[in-house]
Amino acid sequence: MRARACIKCREYVLIRPDDPGNMTLISKFEKNHRGHTLITLNFEEIKGTYKKFLTEEEKKASEEKGEKEES
Repeated sequence: MRARACIKCREYVLIRPDDPGNMTLISKFEKNHRGHTLITLNFEEIKGTYKKFLTEEEKKASEEKGEKEES
């Protein structure tokens, strides 16, 4: 599986060519990391060293879930 990665932020997004929703996510990733060095590579090369890119909505949901688990 291929991934698009930002070297500066050490974040990645998986590439799924047949998924239109994934293409939107890749666009958001590239917009968020504009001006950074982006590379396309095999996911295995960054697995465990880079973190998955989360949209603002996913970050908020993750934070809310964490708060509920702490309560």
